[in-house]
Amino acid sequence: MPHTPGTHGTGHRAAARTGREPRPGTTGRVSVLILVTPLLGMFLGEAVFTTACTAAAALAALRVRPAGLWWVLPAAPLAVWAVCVGRELFDASGDATKQAVAVAQGMITAFPAMALTLLAATAVALLRRARRRRYARV
Repeated sequence: MPHTPGTHGTGHRAAARTGREPRPGTTGRVSVLILVTPLLGMFLGEAVFTTACTAAAALAALRVRPAGLWWVLPAAPLAVWAVCVGRELFDASGDATKQAVAVAQGMITAFPAMALTLLAATAVALLRRARRRRYARV
């Protein structure tokens, strides 16, 4: 078929997606997962909070497209930090000294969960990249 204006190429269909590639509509779901999990986890205790946030970050890094990893990696620890510091600030009422102590306490509380969420999301991203490279060679 000759090339006509408004058509691209020869009219062949694009190659079908292979493997378990994430679907196009997952970005909104992943962002909700990253933001809601720390909010729900703060009512369940520190160990459950850290575990839930880590699992949510790993799942988000697994479900998002490879091009979207640039926002998943920093978003998960940032959501954890915002929830922990916000909770401490909400509980602290009074002068600036109490609020400064509350911010410091929130940062201390958030650090283990932030470190683990960043580690989990980075590990999943690196494993996905290694897997993609290995299959590209074959």
